[in-house]
Amino acid sequence: MNKLAPSAMTVADPDVCWDRADWQRMWQHTQSLEWRTLALVPGDEHTSTLGVANLIARLALDHGEEVQVADLHALRLKYVDAFLEATRWEVTQGARIIFATSSANSSLATVPLARAADCVILCVSLGVTSRDATRTTIEQVGRDHFLGSLLVRAPPGASRKRRLSHADQPKTPP
Repeated sequence: MNKLAPSAMTVADPDVCWDRADWQRMWQHTQSLEWRTLALVPGDEHTSTLGVANLIARLALDHGEEVQVADLHALRLKYVDAFLEATRWEVTQGARIIFATSSANSSLATVPLARAADCVILCVSLGVTSRDATRTTIEQVGRDHFLGSLLVRAPPGASRKRRLSHADQPKTPP
């Protein structure tokens, strides 16, 4: 499978930016790959993937294709196998499905969902998602699963100041 070069694309408002050239290019890149399931994984618990998933589904429709969106934010780990079984059946019927997941840090279901998908796109919010959280997400899912990343605007109410992880904290002398 070809890999999409990592890229950064901004989602300001999915209702008004679905026809932007950068989104069209992103859609074309994903179409060069043979995927039936695509997982969108946020780099932190403040970044939502549902708007991005819906935007991609609208792009697909604009190009004459149908892509389903599965909102998996509330899916519990014990239901992952049942969901994936149903997904496999849908895929055999010709469906393409985007998994809109929660962050790997906030949901135990995210990692097995992402690993089961044909490919994964990491969604990060500038000024909110820490480098440490991004690294951890990529390590948990596995670097080889990712096509690239999308830069999304921070959700309303999220701090614009970068959240520091323990590794990013300034060191104080003893």
